[in-house]
Amino acid sequence: MEERAKILIVDDERFNINVLSELLKPDYKIMAAINGQQALKAAHSASPPDLILLDIMMPEMDGYEVCRQLKADAATRDIPVIFVTAMGQESDEEKGLEVGAVDYLRKPISPPIVEARVRTHVALRKSMLQLQQAFALIEKQKERMEEELNVGRDIQMSMLPLDFPAFPDHDEFFIHATMQAAREVGGDFYDFGLPDKDHLYVCVGDVSGKGVPAALFMAITKALIKSRASNDLSTASILTHVNEEIEANNEACMFVTVFLGIINIRTGEMVYTSAGHNPPYIRRHDGSLQRLDQMHGPVIGAAEGIAYREDRTTLGKNDFLLLYTDGVTEAMDPDYQLFEEHRLVRLLETAHFDTPKNLVEETVASVKAFENGAEQADDITVLALQFCNQPPAVEAVVHKMAIKNRLSEIDRVNSEFEVFVGQQGIPQSATRQLKLVFDELLNNTISYGYKDDEEHEIDIRVEVLDQRLLVTIVDDGVPFNPFTREAPDISLDIDEREIGGLGIHLCQQIMDEASYKRGIDKNQITLIKYLDKQRLPI
Repeated sequence: MEERAKILIVDDERFNINVLSELLKPDYKIMAAINGQQALKAAHSASPPDLILLDIMMPEMDGYEVCRQLKADAATRDIPVIFVTAMGQESDEEKGLEVGAVDYLRKPISPPIVEARVRTHVALRKSMLQLQQAFALIEKQKERMEEELNVGRDIQMSMLPLDFPAFPDHDEFFIHATMQAAREVGGDFYDFGLPDKDHLYVCVGDVSGKGVPAALFMAITKALIKSRASNDLSTASILTHVNEEIEANNEACMFVTVFLGIINIRTGEMVYTSAGHNPPYIRRHDGSLQRLDQMHGPVIGAAEGIAYREDRTTLGKNDFLLLYTDGVTEAMDPDYQLFEEHRLVRLLETAHFDTPKNLVEETVASVKAFENGAEQADDITVLALQFCNQPPAVEAVVHKMAIKNRLSEIDRVNSEFEVFVGQQGIPQSATRQLKLVFDELLNNTISYGYKDDEEHEIDIRVEVLDQRLLVTIVDDGVPFNPFTREAPDISLDIDEREIGGLGIHLCQQIMDEASYKRGIDKNQITLIKYLDKQRLPI
């Protein structure tokens, strides 16, 4: 059964207490006090009243003062007080309401009116307590959600590259970026990485919507791009694959705009694809601007079967590349005016910056100054890159081969390779050495790399540029790093050595650099030979 409400009757005349008590005790628990001190003590007890019926004319402390002290104390201020008094002037009632009473009844009382007023204010008190409890629960849940969102923000930010300088061992370029979410978590992202020694990928994305759903969608998109970029140097191919993966399981009908670029850090050539994203800018070293405004397909996740396209441009020494999301151009001031692209263009044309960090900070500061205290409407993401390498005077010469996993294909590879490098003037001694490398690595891959009898394709790419020969071999065999095995001890007799490993050791001795990485179901071996032995590795 629901516990009955408690009524505290305060009056210095016991007759009045008895009259009210007899009237109300069938429906309520009755408490009584004959003066102000007893009333205050009862109100502060472990079981305080739900309503106080308070006389005004009492010795030592009148009802007005009792009410003032009750309302001044946080522990008792919410207990409703009804004055029950013989003081019938309007000024008396006005004073009673001013000190905090919820109602004012005159003596002699009317039992039906007293019962109705008490019932009304007890119900209001109960409703108020329920609201307070609900509010407390909401506040607790809100605090928990804020804690979880803060953790989510920390996790999300940890997914972004935050350590700058990002690649201290590279002086071909410098890069800097920031993402400032409009809420605890956001839908913007940026990323960059080195899939191999010669290439850097950079991307910026903006997910539709905000909050947790956008953050989760952002994490998925970023991971797919990063994974695919590890062994695919075509931005069109990468985003086509990402769109297929996202669209196939996109029940929420969300989408993301993306700009993805892959830069050859030796030559400055950049291949790029924009999937519905804001056009980036290149500020050339002479101060001129190039707007990369080509659109190569719709937003990611909007439709299936999209084949994205790509374009190319070349970064010169000390050119700056700026990527951003629409949180920059659509930032609003207090009058709801947009920052717009023309202000960004003016910034790029007039601002003084000599590092990507300066450019990022100048851009964000300009947006914040424009907002002038207005609430940030959208996530703000800015990525800037400075290309510092001097592009070579000549372009790389590339030869590609695709062979099947048959040992007979090795002779074809060596024949094509010999013709190609002969045309480039590669010394015969280096050609013979590299043919030995092909024999060893391709023989191992074809003989031991596949666990089925199906036909597989092995891709080989040979690039010659500036006295450097670069070879990559990509296959879809079982994961295997041939360069982890310890070199054989050639000081021992053949009978004393462990079987195997000599051929790989020979490859490593022939090549100046040899590395392995596992991409998406692919093995990639990268080999570099410096044809001018006086030349240091890049």
